[in-house]
Amino acid sequence: MFYVGFYQPRDSVKEIVTQMEEQHDIPVMIGSINVLVRCCSLIFLDLQKLTPKDSITLTRELTEKNVKVVGLISGEDEPRHLLRLVREGVISLIDDHSLSSLVKAVYVAQKDHSILPSILLQFLRENIVELRQLDKESFAHKLLKSCINLTPKEIEIAYLLGKDLKNRDIAYLLDTKESTVKVHISHIYTKTGKKRRRDLFQYFKELKHKEKGARS
Repeated sequence: MFYVGFYQPRDSVKEIVTQMEEQHDIPVMIGSINVLVRCCSLIFLDLQKLTPKDSITLTRELTEKNVKVVGLISGEDEPRHLLRLVREGVISLIDDHSLSSLVKAVYVAQKDHSILPSILLQFLRENIVELRQLDKESFAHKLLKSCINLTPKEIEIAYLLGKDLKNRDIAYLLDTKESTVKVHISHIYTKTGKKRRRDLFQYFKELKHKEKGARS
């Protein structure tokens, strides 16, 4: 069974947790990290209750144990910290703590998809040129070493696929149409020999991880 855990939720969220179980038959529990790790496939971390350092450490520990992590944020969080959380493995960041929003986050996580807040998407869009300049050349080099020859635009999309972003989010970040992104992704499927999006995500994620390890 897919259990959903909540670690140190604020009082308003505690009330909604009860409704998730009563109205949507989602098995939930609130408890210590040690208990939740043993019982849950998905854990919501209330980031308002954690220091930035603790949130990073907890996220890293949970993802290493193959537990999916959703962060509950305030909407006024520092974008660079949110980006760090995503890089450490947070699958979604939720600033709307309504019942429908939390239930949606559970279903999205079950499909291995992500929800990212507008504050982070805007930050990424404003800084995407800088981020691409820092990472694109080394990522492209790694692709070439694997005998995968992508166009510059396909490299950008492949990099964002490795962050498990949806097509509409990729289109937003690259200031292009979602239909254009879909065409590029179909070319990436052909060139990599992958048949499923999940396979692409895992492949590019591992590629970037190796690259990161080589620099450290």
